[in-house]
Amino acid sequence: MPFVLLALLAFVAAQAGATQLLQNGSFEDGTFNNWTIGTTSNGTWGTGYPIIAGWPLGGGLNSAKGQVGEVNFDQTYQGGTLSQSFITTGGAATLSFDYVAMGAGGTNADGGDFRLVLDGTVLADHDVGSINANQIISGSLSANVNLSAGSHTFEIDVLRHYLNNGTPYQYVTNAVADGNGVPEPGSLVLMGSGVLGLAGVLRRKIGF
Repeated sequence: MPFVLLALLAFVAAQAGATQLLQNGSFEDGTFNNWTIGTTSNGTWGTGYPIIAGWPLGGGLNSAKGQVGEVNFDQTYQGGTLSQSFITTGGAATLSFDYVAMGAGGTNADGGDFRLVLDGTVLADHDVGSINANQIISGSLSANVNLSAGSHTFEIDVLRHYLNNGTPYQYVTNAVADGNGVPEPGSLVLMGSGVLGLAGVLRRKIGF
């Protein structure tokens, strides 16, 4: 009987395992629900931004769109941030998001710098650099990490080291933190009840 219970408990643990730890990672509900919108100390998302917009590469995805830059020119990387906290039981995880920089026809043609940040530490960074008026530059950032159990903060930084006058547009979507999740209390109760019920059936059938 103890071996049966151990096997069942292992199954329960597996069901509570690897999962997408972020909510609304592709802005699929058409809002910024679950996300905290911020800016750097001298940064802006751009007037009227960020907004939810269609993903420029198609596929029916939503994305967060901005036109980031500095508020006051000092040639430091400034702009907007999107962050979301999640809870994990710990272990290996993969973090990622997709980005697009799109020329807007202006003269201030720096596509921006995209950063993947975890708990204040930059894990991956890509500086798009110069971009033509009608050009689209896309890519993704990802990192494999070993998380401690508890709460962590996933953050996307979209930055430029110029003012945001006539600047290119930036888009981000498909934010993922794939790791070991913490099941909701209700789910634990249901799984625990299932384990006990199945154990009782096995005991009667096998004669423990």
